[in-house]
Amino acid sequence: MINLIRCDDRLIHGQCMTRLVQHYFIKNIIVIDEFTATNPTMKYVVEKIAMPGMKNEVYTIDQAAAPIREAVNSKTGTMIVFRFPTIARALFDQVPELPKSLMIGPVQKRDDTITVQDGTYLTRSEIDDLDYLDAKGIEIFFQVVPDMKRIEFKEFKNKIK
Repeated sequence: MINLIRCDDRLIHGQCMTRLVQHYFIKNIIVIDEFTATNPTMKYVVEKIAMPGMKNEVYTIDQAAAPIREAVNSKTGTMIVFRFPTIARALFDQVPELPKSLMIGPVQKRDDTITVQDGTYLTRSEIDDLDYLDAKGIEIFFQVVPDMKRIEFKEFKNKIK
């Protein structure tokens, strides 16, 4: 089962991941990242840094649909993680049976980004991707870790209009 779909440009990292894994009862992490999946050394590292009793898998967006469908039908708690909202749009289009919820954590500041919260910045194009998902009934929220304040996408959108 998919317990969490998360956009976080750090992918897998220390304490935050530990907290997410415990809070959402995760045993499997599916990383979707073109660079990591196509770089044999990076892919090996990400797959091998799995915590004891867990499994990390790395795919490109084109490779991800089948393993995600398998995870949807599994009893193993799974998290899907990727760097940018554009991937979320592709995922929800490719695998419509995904749970209708998206957590967005830190996304790096780049040229022409809008601040959502400290550490989370989106381009207009990424906001358009999230609008598209919102219109499809996907619950979208910004939250670094489960015990921090949650900002709903609709609340953020109302502030930037």
